[in-house]
Amino acid sequence: MYNKLFILKNLKDKYLNSKISIKIIVYFSIIFVLSTVILTFAYKKINSIYNIEKMKQSSVEVLESAETNTSMIIDNVNNVSKMIISSDNVQNTLKKIQKEGSVDDNISNYLIQFTNFSSNISSIYVLDNYGNKYYSENVFYKDFQIEKIKNSEWYNELLEGKGKYILRLNGGGFFEGNGNNYVSLIREINDINTGEKIGLIIINMNENAFYNLSLKLNNQYGTRLIIKNDKDELITGSEADSKILREIKNYNESKSKVFFLEERIEDKDYIISNLKNSDYNWNLTTVAEYNQSPQQTKYTNYFLLCFSIINFLLIIIGSIVISKFITMPLKKLSESMKGIESGEFNIVNIKTYNDEVGELKKGYNIAISQINLLLDKIRKDEKIKRQNELNLLMSQIKPHFLYNTFDTINSLALLGKNKTIYEMIKALGKFYRTSLNNGKDIITVKEEINTVKSYLIIQKIRYEDMFEVEYDLDPRCDDFKIIKLVLQPLVENAIYHGIRSSEDKGKIRISTFQEQEKVILTLEDNGIGMDESQVRNINENMTTGIGVRTTKERLRVFYGYEHEFIVESKKDVGTKITIKMPRVSR
Repeated sequence: MYNKLFILKNLKDKYLNSKISIKIIVYFSIIFVLSTVILTFAYKKINSIYNIEKMKQSSVEVLESAETNTSMIIDNVNNVSKMIISSDNVQNTLKKIQKEGSVDDNISNYLIQFTNFSSNISSIYVLDNYGNKYYSENVFYKDFQIEKIKNSEWYNELLEGKGKYILRLNGGGFFEGNGNNYVSLIREINDINTGEKIGLIIINMNENAFYNLSLKLNNQYGTRLIIKNDKDELITGSEADSKILREIKNYNESKSKVFFLEERIEDKDYIISNLKNSDYNWNLTTVAEYNQSPQQTKYTNYFLLCFSIINFLLIIIGSIVISKFITMPLKKLSESMKGIESGEFNIVNIKTYNDEVGELKKGYNIAISQINLLLDKIRKDEKIKRQNELNLLMSQIKPHFLYNTFDTINSLALLGKNKTIYEMIKALGKFYRTSLNNGKDIITVKEEINTVKSYLIIQKIRYEDMFEVEYDLDPRCDDFKIIKLVLQPLVENAIYHGIRSSEDKGKIRISTFQEQEKVILTLEDNGIGMDESQVRNINENMTTGIGVRTTKERLRVFYGYEHEFIVESKKDVGTKITIKMPRVSR
């Protein structure tokens, strides 16, 4: 299994890495195989459908012909019955028996002429109301009692029909026994003048009449005809057809006059057609085995073979020609585009025409031009975006400090401490002069330290002697340029969240020193400190404190991954923050 997958993967890789000309030939070859398979299947399917429809049409003709001939046989026998029951001989004889009780044999002699001259009639029986029988029989005489007839299942139906005939197989069971089947036409004989019942007539039609019809149709259309009456009794056909008849039994209640079935029985395909005669409620069924003739199969195979050969040759020739016209210009275009791999977005200058390759070259050159414009725009937009982000973060830092300072000045004014107010306003002016820096984001380390000193003067006035400040400054760092307001938010955070909550006097230590091309700023306090989870939240940018969060975000936006922001803290001991920043070139 693994070997097969490995082989398939190799074949796939070889195909994908092959030249376009090879791909085109392989692609068209696959199309040829698929189209040939689909065409073969479709042709055979359509041909099969056509043959089936042709057989169905032939079956309809068979059924309609069988229905017509069956109706003719029954109608002829019906006319014979009308002639007999309306004849003076039969009428007078049966009425005479009613009055005088004597039996006259003239009726039997009269019936003989009908059995002698009609090949479809096997026998005729006339019965009077007293059980006397008059008959003409070609095969054998059947004796039966009138009382049995009156007790039969069809007798009441006959009386309710008021002179209409009914059809029964073997007279409803009275003519069984000699191995032959008969279709019996039975009707009541009534007095023409009074309408009173004076007897009944049974005319037996030999099954050969219907069998000969079936044999004729079988020879003409190659189908078998099966006829069943309204009692589901077999009129003509063999018991071998019983399995097929069971297949259509569920469809006998269909409202349509004719229906078709396609059934596979014992590994053979059959087209079964059924017609229901509305006059007698008989079912006429044709069964035809579906087999395509060998001659037809031979022609079909020849056609498909010739088509496949011609189709294959055309596809191979066409794929070679197409690949030549496509791959040559593409090869030239590909060679001209190789500069893009080294990051050179240069337009292509080769001779092309107004075809797809020319459109490809034109589109490529337009795309290169757009890429160059887009790269320039991205560079400019990135600068603007970075500036906007810095401005936004700066705006989040300034307002709350200014509000708090004004509140303190307001309180000092009420207390009349003018000197203190003077010092505070002077420090505030220096703070904002340095922090605003004429709208520039870059200041020196010395200016950043002076900004923090001004800020701490203001805070010491606000909180009196709550903390003291120590500075350890490396003069080499004074002219080192960094982004402004890096330390002030952190100092503010140390006062509000570290020292102010401690019971001891606070101590803040600010240091600067240089390490190669980086400046290192440290801020230490002896406030309440933080536990490990709080430190982890700060390092993972999950803190909600605006001072630390905004400072880290500003450093990230400006320096990217070239800076370091390290937080060290112990609960009830204090916190140390170390910031390492590269030298700013501007």
